[in-house]
Amino acid sequence: MRIFWCLLLLVCAAVARAQTDPIVLKVGGAYSSWGIPDPNSTAPFDRARRTVFEAFSKKHPEIKLERFTSLNIQGPAAESGILMAYAGGTAPDIVYVNMRLMRQYVGQGFLQPLDGLLQKYPDTLTRVHPNLKKELDIDGHVYSVPYAQFVQALYYRKDLFREAGLDPDHAPATWDEFYTYCQKLYDEKKGQWGFTFPPSDASYYWLNFLYQAGGDVTKQTAEGQYVAAFNSEAGEKALAFYRKLMTTKGVSTKSTTRSQDISAGKLAMWFSYQSDDLTNMNSFDLNPSLLGIAPLPKGPTGLRGNELNASMWGVNASVKDERKLQACYDFVNFMASEEASRIRVQAYVENGLGQLVNPKELKKWGYEEFITASARPWLESQEILFASGKPEPAGPNMAFIYKLLDEPLDQAVLYPDRPIKQILSAAEAKVNSKLLNYADPATVAQRRNVASVIAGGIVLLLTGLLGRALWLAWQSRQRTTVSVGKLPLKVHLSAWAFMLPAVLSVSVWAYFPLLKGMIMAFQDYRILGDSKWIGLDNFIEAATQETFWKGFYNAFAFTGWLLALGFALPIILALMLNEIPKGKVLFRVLYYLPAVTTSVIVAMLWKQFFDASPQGFANALLSVFHIEPQKWLQDPAQAKFAVVLPLIWAGAGPGSIIYLAALQGIPDEMYEAADLDGAGVLTKIWRITLPTLSPLILINLVGATIGAFKIMEPVLVQTAGGPDYATHTIGLEIWYNAFMYLKFGYATAAAWMMGLVLVTLTLYQLKILQNVKYSTAGR
Repeated sequence: MRIFWCLLLLVCAAVARAQTDPIVLKVGGAYSSWGIPDPNSTAPFDRARRTVFEAFSKKHPEIKLERFTSLNIQGPAAESGILMAYAGGTAPDIVYVNMRLMRQYVGQGFLQPLDGLLQKYPDTLTRVHPNLKKELDIDGHVYSVPYAQFVQALYYRKDLFREAGLDPDHAPATWDEFYTYCQKLYDEKKGQWGFTFPPSDASYYWLNFLYQAGGDVTKQTAEGQYVAAFNSEAGEKALAFYRKLMTTKGVSTKSTTRSQDISAGKLAMWFSYQSDDLTNMNSFDLNPSLLGIAPLPKGPTGLRGNELNASMWGVNASVKDERKLQACYDFVNFMASEEASRIRVQAYVENGLGQLVNPKELKKWGYEEFITASARPWLESQEILFASGKPEPAGPNMAFIYKLLDEPLDQAVLYPDRPIKQILSAAEAKVNSKLLNYADPATVAQRRNVASVIAGGIVLLLTGLLGRALWLAWQSRQRTTVSVGKLPLKVHLSAWAFMLPAVLSVSVWAYFPLLKGMIMAFQDYRILGDSKWIGLDNFIEAATQETFWKGFYNAFAFTGWLLALGFALPIILALMLNEIPKGKVLFRVLYYLPAVTTSVIVAMLWKQFFDASPQGFANALLSVFHIEPQKWLQDPAQAKFAVVLPLIWAGAGPGSIIYLAALQGIPDEMYEAADLDGAGVLTKIWRITLPTLSPLILINLVGATIGAFKIMEPVLVQTAGGPDYATHTIGLEIWYNAFMYLKFGYATAAAWMMGLVLVTLTLYQLKILQNVKYSTAGR
């Protein structure tokens, strides 16, 4: 009995301690900057946000906030790091949510409904703009709460307007005026442009033109299905205007250094965010009096339109503990409250940035003395912008809509004679298929019938091949048993004892994932479960996707480029290194150094090298020979070469070291005999060196082919598969669908289809290796 009371006392003590221990909340999103601000950051924006987090911690000492960090992925899939965190069970408790990510997170089961939060704090959504609030409702539930709201505004430099003879207090009000202003603000000698689009995600700004023309990205059918809607009269007007801006000399350009160009006076107008609390001027090294903010120009229909966005917090669906859940509710409500807004405004004012704060907020919180005359137009423009604001695409799987919308923009510029309607029709079909999973039911049924017949034929073929292999193995075993005799059981057990660790390791790390992938290929797979069997649909989709076959074509094209330009180079370098009398070690180290650097870093360095601006290093070299600047990675005709060149540069050195080691194994007597016969250098290379190296050359040829076929990371970093799919590979097709579109079943099916090609190449390699004899180097 005494033991029972002791145990009961321990249980009560544990429960009491659990009730008094601080509640730990991990806070963050795909980027570390989206969570708790860096404590070492001195940026005004981070300092103001940090003040809000500190105020929450003082108000709720029982809650401990921790900064969530995830894998930092470069390129267009940078927001996918949090997906891996969810898959590994390490996702934050409080999740940062974007408008375009919201429905995707809900569909994947990442977020839980905030019904309990709204019951406890019914005023949580008071500060949310009506145009945003209606987008928060998903099947009658709210899953995320905005804590900051933004609109895209037109920013411009007043000093550059004056220099061009334009009124600095009058921003362009229509498309025609905007076009004319761009022309007047262009100055070729200064390198000054009227407007610029980013080199990627240009659709992020083009979306405003689509809204101004009266169009939209998606719409819902009567059945509630989301379908693409930009292939419309409004879409044609918006794309035609973009083509006009980008193809007329001296109007608009694409820049990778927008912030620097603005500060240096090389850019007169640009689109940027303005929040409900703050303007976006503190990101530029300029006097705020030089900058103007205005509503975006009206479209040909007389409509205003601009993107409306929000930063939001949601609660991880895995949070079940009542204390932690209530702590999450307290956090989300506080961050969206008027109190948090007051603290932010106060932090900006105390840091000497009161002139950048929304005048409406300054007046609300008693800082009217900081409202300057130049701030009045900002307030007026903000009221207009929020009234005409339209939320960014927030339908299902819209996380990477900008990548697919970039395609018609690129094609409109690359192919100026291609009809706009044709470009939009192809882009709309791709969005429907890749993002919205929409397809005509009759077409789907027909494809399923064809796929069933093909799958049946493949199964019969594989069954026949497997049966033949088993029959040949049985016959071989019978012959071995007759000629050698039956081996003792002890020999079998000993052999399996030695092989078991390797067999288990290969099974766990290779065959189990392979089996799992085989299952996923027949599912509409979800990271957190609830996956559905869909039969051959993933294989059907892969076989009917233009991008899938484009990836295969480019994979073979890259293989040809790498073999034609880079396969012989290591052999030549090895021959040269072999003849150097002194300093061989030094040259070996120098040539091998690129192999120490990862392929991603190499790709990033060469991406800077191939900057398309006249100041880019490659173009600067060409200018010495009076050659016009090239577009390099932005030109479909040059992109493959620009991507392949870094791979050749990085791979030639390590490859030459391997061949150099093989050259050391060729006996000197063979060269001496050739000298006695009067053979020249080229004859000795052709008759002695290359035949001796032929087994290694064949092995490397097959390996290089397989490696080139699987190329992905350098392409992802340098071009992301563009322009116009000129560098899109099958590896990228798999990556995008898995980690951007969250179509894991499709990606797995595509991987299996690619695997069949690679298995064929591997079987050929094994056949070659059967006849290869190995020997150690003679020196």
